[in-house]
Amino acid sequence: MTVGMGEAKKTRRRAKGHSMQTTSPAVTEAPNNEVKGALVHKGDFGTDKNVDMASDNVTIKEHGYKPAYFGQWKMDRSDWGMLGVLLLLALAVRCFRLAEPSQVVFDEVHFGKFAGRYLNGTYFYDLHPPLAKLMFAAAGRIAGYDGVFDFKSIGLDYVAADVPYVGMRLLPAVLGALTVPMAYATLRSCGYAIDTAALAAVLVCVENGLVTQSRLILLDSPLVFFSAATLTCWALWWTYQDRAFSRGWWAWLLATGTAMGCAASCKWVGLFLFPTIGLSTAKDLWDKIADRQLSLRRLMLHFAARALALLAVPAATYVFWFWVHFAVLRHTGDDAAMMSPEFQTSLLGSPQVTTDRDVFYGSEIRMRTTNARSGFLHSHMHLWQHEKGSGQQQVTIYGYADPNNLWVVEPAFNTSVDTSGGPVPVASGSLLRLRHRVTGKYLHSHNHRPAMAAGDDQKFELAGYGFANFSGDSNDDFRLEILRGDAEGAGEHLQAIGSKFRLIHVNLGCAVYNSRKKLPNWAFGQTETNCMRSCHPRMSTWHIEHARFPNATQPMPKTEYRRPSLWDKLREYNRLMADSNENLTGDHPFASRPQNWPWLRRGTAYWGGHGRLIYQLGNPLVWWASLAAVVAFVHVRLLLFVLAKRRICPQLGGGRAQYLSSAGFFSTAWACHYLPFFLMDRELFLHHYFPALWMAIIVLACSVDLATCALPRPVRSIAYLSALLAALYAFHCFSYITYARTWSKDACLSAKWLSSWDFDCEHAVGGVRATNPPPASAAATVAKPAPAAIVASDNPPVNPMPGMFSGASNNATTQPVFVTPEFVGSADVVDGSRLADVADAKFHEEL
Repeated sequence: MTVGMGEAKKTRRRAKGHSMQTTSPAVTEAPNNEVKGALVHKGDFGTDKNVDMASDNVTIKEHGYKPAYFGQWKMDRSDWGMLGVLLLLALAVRCFRLAEPSQVVFDEVHFGKFAGRYLNGTYFYDLHPPLAKLMFAAAGRIAGYDGVFDFKSIGLDYVAADVPYVGMRLLPAVLGALTVPMAYATLRSCGYAIDTAALAAVLVCVENGLVTQSRLILLDSPLVFFSAATLTCWALWWTYQDRAFSRGWWAWLLATGTAMGCAASCKWVGLFLFPTIGLSTAKDLWDKIADRQLSLRRLMLHFAARALALLAVPAATYVFWFWVHFAVLRHTGDDAAMMSPEFQTSLLGSPQVTTDRDVFYGSEIRMRTTNARSGFLHSHMHLWQHEKGSGQQQVTIYGYADPNNLWVVEPAFNTSVDTSGGPVPVASGSLLRLRHRVTGKYLHSHNHRPAMAAGDDQKFELAGYGFANFSGDSNDDFRLEILRGDAEGAGEHLQAIGSKFRLIHVNLGCAVYNSRKKLPNWAFGQTETNCMRSCHPRMSTWHIEHARFPNATQPMPKTEYRRPSLWDKLREYNRLMADSNENLTGDHPFASRPQNWPWLRRGTAYWGGHGRLIYQLGNPLVWWASLAAVVAFVHVRLLLFVLAKRRICPQLGGGRAQYLSSAGFFSTAWACHYLPFFLMDRELFLHHYFPALWMAIIVLACSVDLATCALPRPVRSIAYLSALLAALYAFHCFSYITYARTWSKDACLSAKWLSSWDFDCEHAVGGVRATNPPPASAAATVAKPAPAAIVASDNPPVNPMPGMFSGASNNATTQPVFVTPEFVGSADVVDGSRLADVADAKFHEEL
């Protein structure tokens, strides 16, 4: 583990004994800035005209300031051998017992199903970008998956259905394994010796949380892979700084941008790479601006190259994978109803809407919400029943085309229009009424509170009002406000499809508004609409999908939805994703907040069988040590800033420049991938921390190297070996919940190092739920799940872990079962809210 340390040790020893000096020794450079198998140290500085005391930068051959650890790194035989050994070790760790359990686990319910949708070309919606799911579909196709198995619920048997699940799980396992040699290559690129780079790689290899996530059909393994690839390529790019614009320089810069785009195309967490790389780029370019030897033309080329590789290439990569997504999903499906009618026209099998273009007084119309896709303005012969309601006829939003969605446009109360010259078009700004065609009631609002906002004095009930021999009143009057027209003339006169408009109540000054809230059963679970003052136009915008003038004496001009472009579809899909993520709130029993992640306060239950379980929990020693390393770096950096004010520049055993540059960058990367979660109100889970964890492990290796750099080689080797043995011990302790291995109740209880770790030891051998499955009635009688709950299979032998909470009662009939956190889909919205905007749906309510 000490191979390749020679040059680094020599350089550090030269600093020993004068680490607090403020005089400057000469900068040492090897010929051609190159040392075989390791980066060149640029010297141990006190103060020097070529050294920036604040940033620890030095001037080197290529124009500009570079990190002090910069040099050329070339792989030698020892590096290739070490990479091969690490890759084989990582594959063995990730692929061990890959076929276990042979049942659907956790969010394989969703992402396995999505792979099948890709294979049969059926459209679906998910709140994450498509790349990782496309990769699973490709893996499934190679493995022989035909897309028929529906992954309907946790606990379904793969073997009985002849699903090639091992081949699909192999993809995340291989991607997870590759992050291990990436850690090695990253630190070698930063100038660290083989032993330090190997330490980081092995710690990544035996991190239980990363292992668990990379053995299942889940999105986080591809995300971590592309995040790690981005930072590895970035580190390798820095080794080419004395050969700017060379082939290698361009290759690693473009690879960095491509990996960034792929990470963002897996999950939006990958977007945190942009501030990470962006801050490093900004610092680099700022230093180049200060270099007076650099011509303006060359400086502009540096700016342009980074803009191309780090902005344009990631954006193009992101768009490309969405293009593939749309190209593959060509056929309509249940989830297509969540998209706009324009979007649906691009799917094979979707109904094509053709209707009269112009809307006249006397036209029958069907109005639908424009931005929420909740459905159509609807009324039926049932009355409002809420406490502060009027008891008049319900007006709601319903998701299906229905005769009760039809309204007739009439002039305002006590007014008329002259139709002697033919049909009169409805102009923007006109006052009008809408009469329900089936019941004859007028759309009406008044000073009564709506059902779902009884305490809000800015919202008013919408109702259907009227009776025989009654001509209505002024509370039936609305003003038409056309916001925009997508066709010629649609901005001045009301047109079907082309005009996007609001209806403003004349007396109350409120707009007909889609609250997106699901009404109670007495309103058939349909979506509430009310009249709201000062509301945002987005949820109060409507358009007419169907119009017919019954008294037409000649053919009327027709119109239809415009077929959207790629950019239109991309914009709509991503806006829907943003809404979904923003509204992904609830009370999932295994949700956690960011302040608990680095401490590993608790994990996430994935699956349970007889004597076995999978519980997502990291290697606690790795988590806690990596957190300590990041915190230590912050304190060291602050202390060095203070000492620099007094012109004191301790060299930290000769490793100052290297430590501050590398640990500083990866600590910044950690912060960029961790701190933004504190700003999010959506439900979060432990696996959101995994990209930041990989970066924290790199900081840990840098810190161990700094702490041991002045030690004799045997002592340093013992320290490294002790760290590895401790990590391996913890990995073994928790391997039972990583690999779903059979273990005893006593072993399970002894593994609870923290009382907050709530894996249920009653599933271990000797526990009350380990020997016999609960009876069928018990499997079906579970506590009411959180909104995200997915109830286990009805097949008792594979009922996944009732009673996952260790503090709960031992009565299996009252325990909550598995829940899955991250999916929103229309197939789970029932009754009249089937087409409700995905922004309302927080999780599956039923499956």
